Amino acid sequence: MSNKHAAENSLHDKLSRRIVVECVIESRGPIHVGVGKETSSVSAVDMPIVVDGNRVPVVPGSSIRGALRAHVTRLLSSLDESTLKSLFGTKKIEATEDDIRKFLEAESIDEKMDIFCESFGVVAKLFGVSGYASPLRLTDATLIGEKTKPIERTHVRIDNDLDRAVEGGLFDVEAVPENRKFKFKIIFDELSNPVMKDANKVFYKVLLKSIGDGGLEMFLGGMKSRGYGLCVIKAERILPYTPKELALGETPKPYTNVALFVYESLKEG
Repeated sequence: MSNKHAAENSLHDKLSRRIVVECVIESRGPIHVGVGKETSSVSAVDMPIVVDGNRVPVVPGSSIRGALRAHVTRLLSSLDESTLKSLFGTKKIEATEDDIRKFLEAESIDEKMDIFCESFGVVAKLFGVSGYASPLRLTDATLIGEKTKPIERTHVRIDNDLDRAVEGGLFDVEAVPENRKFKFKIIFDELSNPVMKDANKVFYKVLLKSIGDGGLEMFLGGMKSRGYGLCVIKAERILPYTPKELALGETPKPYTNVALFVYESLKEG
């Protein structure tokens, strides 16, 4: 049984800081984050969205996480190996299905750590894969201000082969209206373990920088081909907790300048 990475077996025990990023989502157009399989008890429309008990729209953290993961993966995939190595200290972005299978089937912690350290790419380390809980968590996004109800829009199904409307193909879609704001949090446990150094760098250099300043314009949810999902995700305030502050329940000095926080964090690292 391999013991090559025994020193890193306590991967999740070495907390350097907990970074809490308070963020907002601004809808620039209607947003449709669907509930999945439609049921008549959920909504009378054909494609309902996620709402709370008062029928107020909610954007699940899993949807935001997926969109941010796709954004980070797309950016890193555009870089060559030498650039990835120089900027982040890695050459691999994701974990393959075979890597994940071997990880799940490993019989010991040491074996799991060997696979994790040697085969998991930086995005897999940061956002997680099946069988591995990542250091990055996101809360659901809740509406700010007036409790807006979902809007409904009617669309026509198109037969792509015939390039024409399907007879009787009308369907209703729920959506969040444009010009609405939601708040949510990104919680990142910065780990001091050297195995996670590349993931820490991607968090600061790519993810945080992307949602700083003017924010990140992107598409969120489904129905993108119908013009849904355009929004801006922006970090408004950052709270970097040390382990001592977490233990004592103290509040750290907040940052509203994301660029400054990233600069100081990378300088310290």
